[in-house]
Amino acid sequence: MLTAKRLKKTPIAAMMPMIFGCLYAQPIMAQLSVAPPAIKTYVGDPGALKNPSSWRTPEYLRDWGLQSIGAEFAYAAGYAGAEMNIGVVDSGYFLGHMREHGSFDTDYQVGDRFFSVIADGGTTGPTPGFYNQTYNDSHGTHVSGTVGASREGVGQDQPTGPVANMHGVAFNIDVYNGNTHKTDGVYYGLRPATATVAQTMDNAYIASIYRAINSTTTVDGKPVRVITSSWGSQPPTENYNTYDPPPNATPAQAGFGINTSWRYLYTPDGTPDANGNLEHWINGAIEVARTGTILQFTAGNGGYQYTTARASAPYFLPELEGRWYTTSGISQTGRTFNADGSIVIPGQQLYNQCGLAKWSCVTAPGQSINSTIVQVVSGVPQARYGSSSGTSMAGPHSAASLALIMKRFPYMTNEQALYTMFTTGRQNNTINAPGTSTPAIPNPTAGQIVQVPDNRNGWNTVSLRDAFKGPAQLLGPVNIDTHGYTDVWSNDISDVAIHARQLEDTAEEAAWQATLVARGWTNGLPADATDADKSDYAIGLRRQAARNARVYIGSLTKHGDGALYLAGNDTWQGGSIVAGGKLSVLGKHASHIDVNGGTLTGSGSIGDGINVVTGLLWPGFSAAEAAKITEVAVVPGNVLNASAPVHIGHKGGFASTIRSNTDYTSVVTTSNLILDGTLYLDIVGAPTSGAVLTIMRGKKVVGTFDGLPEGGTLVAGGKTFRISYLNNRVTLTAV
Repeated sequence: MLTAKRLKKTPIAAMMPMIFGCLYAQPIMAQLSVAPPAIKTYVGDPGALKNPSSWRTPEYLRDWGLQSIGAEFAYAAGYAGAEMNIGVVDSGYFLGHMREHGSFDTDYQVGDRFFSVIADGGTTGPTPGFYNQTYNDSHGTHVSGTVGASREGVGQDQPTGPVANMHGVAFNIDVYNGNTHKTDGVYYGLRPATATVAQTMDNAYIASIYRAINSTTTVDGKPVRVITSSWGSQPPTENYNTYDPPPNATPAQAGFGINTSWRYLYTPDGTPDANGNLEHWINGAIEVARTGTILQFTAGNGGYQYTTARASAPYFLPELEGRWYTTSGISQTGRTFNADGSIVIPGQQLYNQCGLAKWSCVTAPGQSINSTIVQVVSGVPQARYGSSSGTSMAGPHSAASLALIMKRFPYMTNEQALYTMFTTGRQNNTINAPGTSTPAIPNPTAGQIVQVPDNRNGWNTVSLRDAFKGPAQLLGPVNIDTHGYTDVWSNDISDVAIHARQLEDTAEEAAWQATLVARGWTNGLPADATDADKSDYAIGLRRQAARNARVYIGSLTKHGDGALYLAGNDTWQGGSIVAGGKLSVLGKHASHIDVNGGTLTGSGSIGDGINVVTGLLWPGFSAAEAAKITEVAVVPGNVLNASAPVHIGHKGGFASTIRSNTDYTSVVTTSNLILDGTLYLDIVGAPTSGAVLTIMRGKKVVGTFDGLPEGGTLVAGGKTFRISYLNNRVTLTAV
């Protein structure tokens, strides 16, 4: 018999504040236990929390791209970029757009959200991040405006015509600008002999910009987590419609092929490239990506079946996956809407296709995008608004969206936030015809959440509406540390894409083995190997190593304090582990769950079994919990169902909350109950004497709880209970 004194010393008393304190003490705001910072906008803004349509003002609609990425849903959830930092490498931002880079904390004519990062290197002296008409064009001003121009209602005055005011995707974000010291016409690849000074970059200087932004001391002391780049132009000597130059290539075609372009870019510092450069700008960017900062490079505008080489870097350097991605563009062609004005089909892909980079590629609005520009009038730069097209316009849409996702999920790593953006993309209007890379055909699943990235669209168009509900797929083992936050993932979560990738990788491995034989590389490279052979061999080995390391099954391990609620239909095939805090299953969960240090709760169904090694199985989802989750439709429940054995190990525990004779939590399995751990009772309301409570039910009961044999008694909450394991169930009788 457990006495009341003994019960007070049991772990349940100590566990309750740790397990449930955060949940009961704070409401879930925008699905988080900590409310997002207040959105800063103009007085009289009709935008309201929990009302997406209220944000679709004329200012909002002047960039049609905001609606195609579902930005209004981010704002309605309370997120506009505050307390986040983003880097932009481009041709500077024009200071004259004061209203567009203010925060309302100071005089709006001063501007206090856009910051200059001074870079220095090569033969280029210290250069501020802001526009200088001596060597810059309007490109950087346009890109930066799409990232973070303020939502201020009226915008910059213009001398004639209506004010074409707009606002950026993350209109409260802090933007750190690095200046290329060039216009967008500078070449980022092999420079032809006819290139002008304006088209010739300073490689060492460009490399230094990435390092400078990555190491800059921000105003709030937080890191720059995303750097977006869309500067520069494709050299006329390059073509990305093939992997290598065509057979019997003419001298004019020598630079054709994305592989040829990559070899030029990825030259070790100290080794001259084809233009004689000893330092190479991309190495600075790669160095930054390897620190964990996410780099975005746009895909290019030539309409090729592959992106530019810099955009496809994760293909050639697989270790950059999750740290480097590219953005292709969409037009408004084929856009469709729901009755409430929200987007269904975002648009239609144009410009360079994702191609080799499809596993690290998204699309975003890129045609006829209205944003901030600078116009030189009688020799004087003036602030204006104007429309531009290209993947340069798509990149800032996706990068700023990623920053909003990072803020929405503050416990996620940069890579986890990126993969949340990937796996929640909405499918565009067209895909490639079967067996080809270029001809487009109507997409039969347009408007649905992406399942597997395709060659034309990659992960398709960013959807903030869907991304804010959590990931839609696990791309292998996922370790989530909630760091004390309480959150809800309400998307259905699968691992479809990683299984599809396994098939692709199997075919790629077979092709690689055939290449080794055909080129005589089975025992390594020959002594007379060319530089091209050395590059191809290194690429092949890197991709082989990535395939060998890849885990082709999704799984989830929940670490850290805080609670994570799974409210969707989770079909990933790997197991789940509760290693810390609380994991609560409210929907359907297909895989086996191990509890190893945390607490498993919920009122959903588990298509496999539960094994409590250490920690606690505490079924149920209370009305108090349900009331605090306002962004997702959930209902309370007392029963957690399983379809395989439920095992409470010797160091594990099972808890039931009892509110009355009929209101108590339990677990039901279609298989066996295997008991060898400790039973805990959370008495909220004492049942009447004689009441029989079935707290566990299964096909068969094997074993007993520690110290509680058949007919044994325990005291909890001043009430005595007799336990029984007969008739394939565990019952408590109040005595």
